[in-house]
Amino acid sequence: MKILFWDIDGTLMKTDRAGLFAFQQAVKEVLNADADFTSIKTAGMTDCYIAGEIIKMHKGREAKSHEITALIKHYEELLPAHLAARKGKLMPYVRELLEHFHKRDDFISLLLTGNTSSGATAKLTRYEIVQYFDFTISAFGDNCPDRLELAADALSKATTRYPRITPKDMFVIGDTPNDIRCGKAINANTIAVATGSYSLEDLALHTPWWTVKTLPEPAEFEAKLMAN
Repeated sequence: MKILFWDIDGTLMKTDRAGLFAFQQAVKEVLNADADFTSIKTAGMTDCYIAGEIIKMHKGREAKSHEITALIKHYEELLPAHLAARKGKLMPYVRELLEHFHKRDDFISLLLTGNTSSGATAKLTRYEIVQYFDFTISAFGDNCPDRLELAADALSKATTRYPRITPKDMFVIGDTPNDIRCGKAINANTIAVATGSYSLEDLALHTPWWTVKTLPEPAEFEAKLMAN
């Protein structure tokens, strides 16, 4: 059994910034303020972290948990409409890869993402790939500001369901240094794909197990995983 932990934004798809537009509207309607994302790092961060930083910026203090919950809840309500209004796309070979591994009994695709569970569902449903993932043992950014917490959650769920799984059979696939950091934290193999906001050279500096410009076609991808 091999487990593939997939990031979403920049790895599986680009939503043409639908999430940021949804967050901007949510901030306007919940906080009566304008969201300035130029001073907030969003790539590779959790929705919980982003919401907390926005509230901190506008209130001048640490965000309270109920404030984060309220902002994220409204963001989730707005997200489907913004996804429908933007012209996003799946990354090359994503659908082919997910379909390929979905047909195999010895592979399972999970999510290790900073998106909330509801946000992830909206994005994957919009691009018609939600059926390829087991949400029950995936890890989401609903309540975790730090991606390392998500990695620990993902590892715990995976090893509970599959007690014989070992780190060499787990692969974390993402487009940011934070994804590499997550994978290394649980001793998984890290696959860095330069389809997001970080270049191949930037990602290589963080020494992932494998660095690729784009996801390869299924045969090449599987061959690399099986050779590990």
